[in-house]
Amino acid sequence: MSTSRLNGDSNVSTVRHVLWFLIWHQPAEIVFGAAVLGVAGVIAGAGVSLLARQRRQARTLTMEGLPPAVAFLLFCLADWGLLWALPHLRLSFSPDVTPPLVATLFVRLLVFWGLLGAALLARWRGRRRGTPVRTRSAAMLFLAANLGLSAIQVDAYVVEPLQVETTEMTLASGDLDPAAPPVRVVHLADLHIERSSYREAAVVRRVNALQPDIIVLTGDYLNLSYLSDPTSAAHFRQFVAQLRAPYGTYAVRGSVEPTPESMAWLVEGTDVVWLEQEAVTVDVRGQRVTLVGVACSHRQKLDAKRLVQALDGVPAEGFTLLLYHSPDLMAEAAAYGVDLYLGGHTHGGQLRLPFYGPLITNSRYGRQYAAGRYQERNTTMVISRGLGFEGGGLPRARFLCRPQIVSIELTGD
Repeated sequence: MSTSRLNGDSNVSTVRHVLWFLIWHQPAEIVFGAAVLGVAGVIAGAGVSLLARQRRQARTLTMEGLPPAVAFLLFCLADWGLLWALPHLRLSFSPDVTPPLVATLFVRLLVFWGLLGAALLARWRGRRRGTPVRTRSAAMLFLAANLGLSAIQVDAYVVEPLQVETTEMTLASGDLDPAAPPVRVVHLADLHIERSSYREAAVVRRVNALQPDIIVLTGDYLNLSYLSDPTSAAHFRQFVAQLRAPYGTYAVRGSVEPTPESMAWLVEGTDVVWLEQEAVTVDVRGQRVTLVGVACSHRQKLDAKRLVQALDGVPAEGFTLLLYHSPDLMAEAAAYGVDLYLGGHTHGGQLRLPFYGPLITNSRYGRQYAAGRYQERNTTMVISRGLGFEGGGLPRARFLCRPQIVSIELTGD
């Protein structure tokens, strides 16, 4: 192998490493730089054409290329303004808006360069054929695509997170007394509280209006960006203190409460009954409901053993209500004859595509139990879309996936 080829491979490797470093550590600068270069390219092209005394071509390039480039920069500025305004409007409280901003700008950049390239190619081909080509349709398509993206962002960041939906359902069971009054259980999942917002206030009003007998919480109470934040924990305690259920509020650990110590710190000073691989029977006006709480580790064998431990001593003829963070114990719950299984974790996908549904659920079952009511043998499982957002660098957004309160009326059959 020649020395020149070795040097060439070394140079390529160096460039590759530099590019990966920039993409990983400075993505915002890369996207903004590409956007500015897009505008500069249009201006430079017009300038070169003008110097070459091709005034008509310079005027055409300026008139057709500069407005989309300027519009692109304005859309980018609007994206930043929307993300900046979210905490000031008490909608969400991300400490870093760079990842969602970069993702949005990248999409806009693809649209910009794609349509600009298509317009230039159409003009070049038209010139070769001697036929005039108008690129105004490309500019209109560019404008429509970017306005559509902006509308989706407003819906996902502002509108849908506030549109809390209450889903009411009834479950009749032979393990409940048909002569006793029904029991109303309200299920809340994936609160992911950052700071108290309009959404939490709306949830408290809606839950208390349902007049639940029992409230159950199935994990993930703080946002990933605020797991050790005392203010977020205090706002969670304020939230649960406002909930009204005469027969108690019960909770289990989820993904973001990894240790018993973290959960004990979170519920300290509240009336929340924390279930840790244990069961408690509640008598609601003569209707006996056994709540079974299992902590979620996302380790299947361990959590299956925890379920066995929690069910130890629970009578088979009674009504059992399993609280577990994710849908991943469905097979085990059905095998042990659990009557009702309440969980969350999937967020319903949080961002869903029309006619397709959720892209990601973080469940071992994939999209099979994304959200909704499911039946396996004698076990009914209800997976909630949850209330909050994942956190970290992920967008605080919901699209075609509104926050959800689940209310279930249990009656004897």
